[in-house]
Amino acid sequence: MTALGSALTVLLALVPSQADPGWFWNAPHCDTVYGDGSVTITQSDGETLAPTTGTLRPVTYAKVAALEEPNTLITIGQKSIQRSSDAGCSWQLLDKAPDDLSTYDVQPGPGDAAYIYSVNDQPIHRVHGAKVSTVLGPVDGGGLAALDARPGRLRVVAGDGQLYDSSDDGVTWRRSGVLPARDLFVYDAVVDPHNPDHIVVGVMSDGVYSTYDGGRSWIRPRALERVNAFSLTISPADPSKVWMEGYDPDRATRFIWESTDGGLKFREVLDQSRADLINGNKMWASPVDPDLVYFSYGTSFANFGADLYRFRPSTGELTKHHNRHDGIPSLAFNPSDPKILYLGLAEER
Repeated sequence: MTALGSALTVLLALVPSQADPGWFWNAPHCDTVYGDGSVTITQSDGETLAPTTGTLRPVTYAKVAALEEPNTLITIGQKSIQRSSDAGCSWQLLDKAPDDLSTYDVQPGPGDAAYIYSVNDQPIHRVHGAKVSTVLGPVDGGGLAALDARPGRLRVVAGDGQLYDSSDDGVTWRRSGVLPARDLFVYDAVVDPHNPDHIVVGVMSDGVYSTYDGGRSWIRPRALERVNAFSLTISPADPSKVWMEGYDPDRATRFIWESTDGGLKFREVLDQSRADLINGNKMWASPVDPDLVYFSYGTSFANFGADLYRFRPSTGELTKHHNRHDGIPSLAFNPSDPKILYLGLAEER
């Protein structure tokens, strides 16, 4: 083999065959974020936030997502859909939405795609590069608790727990599997990033339902049968780790529970005596550390501001950093360095 051939072989060996998006991403090279104030950057778990050139206007609950496309993020807030192509340093308007996007979320898809959907409402807004288009969801007048986008297929969890799939980018839908139970009201759901047939659903009063076969059968942990399961997150580093934040009416206490078997059994790992837990703290699992989860609390009441918590369930280690914003409704990790966090911010006043 020639020297050039040997060098090429070594180079190819260094590049993953299914390369993680972080391989091609950069860290943001800016001290200030140029935008409307809805997204900031922190490299200190929220202790210090990058200043923004714009001041966020009320009422806004910004959501942000990092895409597979190198250095590309999408954020939504009020009626705007914005994009950054320089790892979050500057933001440009992609489109104006006809309706308020406060109850919507944004989910990365393959490549330069993202999907914007709501737990309360239709439609689904599709972002492909610089183009935004809109389709209806599978349930007339109903929203979605989760959306999972992979090449050639969308999978969603409807508000009653029913799964639907689309192979034409959301133009048509087909029902998949069966309902976890009848008459459910779903607060939140998560889809395993490595296995779309593994899904965990949190519901009102009935706790959690989990499936490993794409909704053909469901398992309900007995210990959570009466719990209001408000929010969920799953570890991309180890999808057997699932965290749920909810309210136990029998003990009149809110907890974060942890599952180490993908949602089949849960144990309490944090209660409201140690952190400000409400009916639905947003949580985000580290993409590289299966024992690390972030969550937030914020309110404009009495000008309180917002706290970003960093929690390690195995040891109980809990830290927080405070800022002046009214909340942190969204968090995304920089794929090249997950210590770099993008925070979607809230302004209520």
